[in-house]
Amino acid sequence: METLKLNKREKGCFLFILSIIAFMFLIALLPMGHMPRSAQSAALQQSRSIGLALFQYAQDHSGKYPEGKSSTEVFQKLLDGAYISNPTLFYVPMHGKIEADSNTKKLNPENNCWDVTCCLDAQSPDGIPLVFLTGYKITYKAGTSAIPLTPLNANMTRSWSDWWHNVQYPVGGIAACYKNNSAEFVRAATDGSVPNFIPADFDPKGKTYRQLTPDGELPP
Repeated sequence: METLKLNKREKGCFLFILSIIAFMFLIALLPMGHMPRSAQSAALQQSRSIGLALFQYAQDHSGKYPEGKSSTEVFQKLLDGAYISNPTLFYVPMHGKIEADSNTKKLNPENNCWDVTCCLDAQSPDGIPLVFLTGYKITYKAGTSAIPLTPLNANMTRSWSDWWHNVQYPVGGIAACYKNNSAEFVRAATDGSVPNFIPADFDPKGKTYRQLTPDGELPP
């Protein structure tokens, strides 16, 4: 049998192609790291802008914040009332999410990456998270942690498609805006949970608050 022989140039090209394939394979298998600082900063500013719009809505409605069956319905009221003009504000690069067209008037769950707390009014505690990145389970008790939900957890790996499109995951913590209009990126612990997401001095004063995700209410 005749053995295939490559010249020096062909060997170089072959090794170069193999190195690219190996690099792509390794990248696809890398576990997700924390959201890059630039993305954290962008998400933080988004949470502040959404929180301000919610506050302005409440100012115009006797202190009552918008409500709905989901955070998507809540944000639709902000769009309909011109408190927010561009629906892309609700998008963060995240698995399963698609950025809305800037001219659309209809917000869909796949365009929305944020949860809200329902149902708030002027008497609600200032330390309650008003709007925060989706993907976590919140318990409205003093000093509780936010618990990551599947599949947005610290053990998830990025797919080849996600790497190719530079999709990031907010597993490093939660960008949130609180009712007192303070915005913060609360960092996650090594197990993926976000400690003390609800402040230690939180007092619901007998009122029940609900977490609304883009798709609906998250059961307690």
